[in-house]
Amino acid sequence: MKKRIVLIAASIFGFSLLFNSCSKKESGICYCSFYSGDRTHYDLRDLPKQQQIDSCNHLSELASNFAGSCKLKK
Repeated sequence: MKKRIVLIAASIFGFSLLFNSCSKKESGICYCSFYSGDRTHYDLRDLPKQQQIDSCNHLSELASNFAGSCKLKK
């Protein structure tokens, strides 16, 4: 009985970690995705907010040449 409870608790904990780690995006990071399925990210946290926006927009323009787009997590 104890093993079953521990197994269920561990499963719930594992699933919650999996789902949280996959969807968590950090502020100040520019996330890019491409038609081919490739994904990249650029750490812009050391820049002021307006420079982050401008830089990510520029990266998105460059990515559009490769059927991609970028978005800044604010």
